Amino acid sequence: MTLWPDIVVTRPDSPEILLVVEVKGTADKKRSEGALKSYMVHVSCPVGMLVTPEQVRFYRNRYTDYGPQAVELIAECPTSEMLGTVPQKALAESELELERSIEEWLEGLQAGKGQSWPSAVREAVEASVLPVVSGGIVRAGGPRWRRAC
Repeated sequence: MTLWPDIVVTRPDSPEILLVVEVKGTADKKRSEGALKSYMVHVSCPVGMLVTPEQVRFYRNRYTDYGPQAVELIAECPTSEMLGTVPQKALAESELELERSIEEWLEGLQAGKGQSWPSAVREAVEASVLPVVSGGIVRAGGPRWRRAC
């Protein structure tokens, strides 16, 4: 499975990816996690997030190997604890709204907003996400599209 990340955080002066975020409306968690880990190793990305309507998972690349096993899960919490209300619409709309919510959350971190996180993920946010977001640029990982109804 090839990953095209939904959101990336890059350095302001280079295309180096500091954080990669994959958002899935519903997903085979194992498959999505494997693709995220492989992508993180391939682009040498230190931090990753996998976001579903149920859970937000944080990953760190330990750089101990050249395979996905170098990336480990460091924290997770229910998405509703992180973002509040989670969209329960049709799959495509839900994914798009979830993506927007995570992007707004990351941009809020840059602006110094939302300094309170669930205890289960506090260390992951403060030690891994916050440092790269505060010095980076939050971007869409690729083109965004909306399904015509």
